[in-house]
Amino acid sequence: MPNFKRISFITILFLIAIATSGCSITFQSSGNGKSVTDGGVFKSVNGGGSWRQQTLVATVSGQPLNFNKLNVVALALDPQDKNAVYAGTDSDGLFYSYDAGASWTVAKTLGKRYITDIAVSPQNKCLIYAASENRIFKSSDCSRSWQETYFDNEPKVRIYSLTADPREEKIIYAGTSRGEVIASVDYGQSWTTLKRFSDAQAAAANSVVKILINRGNPNILWAATLGSGVYRSVDRGKSWVGYIEQLSQINASDAVRITDMALALNDSNTVIIATKAGLIRTVNNGERWNAITLVPPADKTAINAIAIYPRDKERIYYVTNTSLGWTQDGGKTWTSKKLPTSRAGVILTADPDNPEIIYLGAMLIETKK
Repeated sequence: MPNFKRISFITILFLIAIATSGCSITFQSSGNGKSVTDGGVFKSVNGGGSWRQQTLVATVSGQPLNFNKLNVVALALDPQDKNAVYAGTDSDGLFYSYDAGASWTVAKTLGKRYITDIAVSPQNKCLIYAASENRIFKSSDCSRSWQETYFDNEPKVRIYSLTADPREEKIIYAGTSRGEVIASVDYGQSWTTLKRFSDAQAAAANSVVKILINRGNPNILWAATLGSGVYRSVDRGKSWVGYIEQLSQINASDAVRITDMALALNDSNTVIIATKAGLIRTVNNGERWNAITLVPPADKTAINAIAIYPRDKERIYYVTNTSLGWTQDGGKTWTSKKLPTSRAGVILTADPDNPEIIYLGAMLIETKK
């Protein structure tokens, strides 16, 4: 993909928080009016019915600061501690909270940078990885210090996705804009290319925008691409099966253009992808794919991100530039609410124990005049 940062990549992909009072840290921002301070992280405790902006930054002096001017483009929850939340911005690095978003701390040693994805080890809560442009950084001490653990010698390459093995602490996977799935089996000290996708004629369309791993069976990996569909491996990335033909039967071109992907943790056979053709689901590990009927219809719903409640595959959330949609019955009926911000919703994550708790990251997308 040609020199995309996550903002531009979500835009081209058909599209990618206690109170906000107090003094503001000098962070980069853009826009005018309300959009200047309606960024950061938003949290809902009633399934998206209402939201609270959570952007307070803890300080030694006790004087409240906040990051309400920033675009948050990456979110992650610690698999071992749902109160540990990580938020990546498009300009000022990473923030983390150990009280479910009530207060935040800046990962100062990581520096001000664009964070495209975050992965927390399910085995070690202090082992955290963050992707930024053509680099991957690692913290082994709960964000106190960070070290560069991967550097791509091609400056235009971007690391778009990270996922940590749920059983083997040493293993981490990443997806690149060059169409690769790369992996490390030694905490990021060395890396190998497992697969380089090339099915799409346009190199950018092969970009791996999401890598996910089946927690019940870590041998199973899924990779979603910008324009050549989705792929599955059952042997930790040694071989891959693509589903371009099956997806193309739903929509000849739009169904292979993917913006996000989610796995159902309570049912390893269920995968949902957000595409230009709407939401598409398999309930049998890719054997068959079917479009989920949306309200409004798929061609009127540009979905940027999706999430599945970990304990119930029927509870699905999606976010667009202006609204959040959710279903409790697998897509038979939907509820939709306007977002609490003038910015676009670009990232979602759901609390693993409470389906009513959702975190949202918002990004200001400037329209061409």
